[in-house]
Amino acid sequence: MKYSICVLLVLLMSSCASYIDVPKNSINNNSMVFDYGNNENKLKYINKVNASADHDLYYTTHFSITLPKNIVNWNVRNNNFFFEYDDKQIFYIYSSYKNEGQESENWELKDIDYNEVLKYIGEYWDKRKYNENYLYEGHNGRVSKLYTNGKYKILFYNIKTENLQTFIESAKTFNTNL
Repeated sequence: MKYSICVLLVLLMSSCASYIDVPKNSINNNSMVFDYGNNENKLKYINKVNASADHDLYYTTHFSITLPKNIVNWNVRNNNFFFEYDDKQIFYIYSSYKNEGQESENWELKDIDYNEVLKYIGEYWDKRKYNENYLYEGHNGRVSKLYTNGKYKILFYNIKTENLQTFIESAKTFNTNL
């Protein structure tokens, strides 16, 4: 009987999602301030490290954004920001360099081909050791969209339809005027 109760408790605890965005885990360093609030998460990216190739210098774009709660994992690689939510819902940001590409005042929400999704999140997907075939499948009750102004890109991958509006509202807080 005791053994059954212990197994049940372990099973219940391991099946619950573990969110990393609790206020005590907030981050404040030279490259970012990631404030995990009670109702939302605020990221301010202020990295001063720029990139260079040959004799060209590329200036890092500083930005801020308000993200939804319940992040289960996140990762930054160069100008790529990955925020994962329950059930492999991915909120991805590509923040191009200041002197790279043309920016428009008009943001658009576009459909995205699942083959194109791999271009944006394939590396993250591999790092998490997820099944690559899952990237290509259409998922019932899920949506993938690209929100862009031509220079900056925000990908919503595998988002539950009931969460899409929350993610879109979050993307609209993306601001490079710091």
